[in-house]
Amino acid sequence: MGSVLIGVWAGIFITAFSTGMTEQYIQNQLNTYVGHIQIHNPKYLSENLPRYNIENPDSLIDALKSKPFVTHMAVHSEVQGLAMSSANTFGVSITGIDTTEEKNISTVYRQLTEGSYLGGKAKNPVIIGRELAGELDLRLRSKLVLNFQDINNDISAGSFRVVGIFNTNNSTFDKQNVFILKSDLDRLLGKSGIVQEVVLRVDNHKQAPSYAQQLQSEFPSLKIQSWGDIAPELRYADVSMDYTMYIFMGVLILALTLGIINTMLMAVMERTKEIGMLMAVGMNRTRIFGMILTETFYLIFVAVPVGLGLGWLTVTLLAETGIDLSAFSQGLSAYGISSVIYPQLKSMHYLTISVMMAIAAVFASLYPAWKALTLKPVNAIRKL
Repeated sequence: MGSVLIGVWAGIFITAFSTGMTEQYIQNQLNTYVGHIQIHNPKYLSENLPRYNIENPDSLIDALKSKPFVTHMAVHSEVQGLAMSSANTFGVSITGIDTTEEKNISTVYRQLTEGSYLGGKAKNPVIIGRELAGELDLRLRSKLVLNFQDINNDISAGSFRVVGIFNTNNSTFDKQNVFILKSDLDRLLGKSGIVQEVVLRVDNHKQAPSYAQQLQSEFPSLKIQSWGDIAPELRYADVSMDYTMYIFMGVLILALTLGIINTMLMAVMERTKEIGMLMAVGMNRTRIFGMILTETFYLIFVAVPVGLGLGWLTVTLLAETGIDLSAFSQGLSAYGISSVIYPQLKSMHYLTISVMMAIAAVFASLYPAWKALTLKPVNAIRKL
C-alpha cells in the first residue's frame, strides 16, 4: 500500500510540475512577444524590409475592432538593424510601439528590472533586455545608436537614451529585441503611421487558429498567422502536453503493477496450504479467483485515494507558492522558462489516474490468481 500511495503521489506531482512548466512556457512566450495572432505583409516575412508594410492599416484596424473575438490589439513599426554602443555592435529587431496598446499585448513593461517604461519625458527613449545591455555594456542613461534601412532602402540611424532594462526570463528574446516609441521609429523610417505588424489577443488562444483562418479569408492579400504558426515549438509543446502525461503515468503504473504482482504472488505462495485446504473442502476456483482479485482491489482502493489526496494537496499548495528554481535560472532562461514553476493539473486527470490504476489492479491480480488456481489441493496441503 505504501509503494502504491507514494507512486500515485509522485506521479501526480511530477505530472503537475511538467504541465505547469509547459503551460508557463507557452504563456510566457504568448504574453511577451508572440501574441495570439499576427498580421503582416507577406513580403515582409520573407525579406524583412520596412517598405513591405501593411497598406491601408486604418481600414484593417477598424475591421478588426468589429470582431467580437478580438479583445486587444497593437500595431507595430518594425525593422531589423544594428544596435551600436562604444563597446560593441549587435544585430537586433527594433520595434516601435504605442505604450497604451502594448500593455494589453505584452508583459514586458512588468518585467523591467531597472528604470521605467517608454513614454516619460526623455527624448528618444529606448528599453533593452538585460542580455543585450551586457553585450553592449550599457546602463541606464547610456547612449545607444540604432542603424537600419528606411522605407526607401537608405541607411537611417538615430541616437537613443536607455530608460529601462527588462528581463523576461528568455535570454534569446532579451538579447535580440529593443523597443522605442512608434512615433520615433516612424520618423526615422520616413513615413508617419507606417505599420509592419498587427498583433491581436483573442478571447481564447486555443481558438486562435480558426480565428486566423477566418481573418485570412477576409484579407487574402495579407499573411495572418496564429501563434502556432508563428512559433511551431509552442504548438508542439501544447499538443504533446497531455500525451506526455499519459506516457509518464503509463510507465509509472507499469512499475506499480509489477510491484503489485510481486506482492500478491508472494501472498499466494505464503498461503499455499490455506488455499489447498479451501479447495479440499469444496471452495470452487471462481471463489478463489474472486478472493485474490478482491484482496488486490482492497490494496489499490485504500492506497490510491490517499495518494490522490496527498497529490491534490501538494499541487494545490505549490500552485500558490510555486517551486523556486532560481539556482537554475540561467539555464532555464535560455529556453524561455521562468525560474519559479507553479504546478497545475486538470481535475479530469485525477479521474484518469484513478481509472488507470483500477485497470492496472485487474491486470495485476490475474497472474497471482492463475497461480492459485493451478494448485493441486493435496500437494498444496503438503506444500509440495
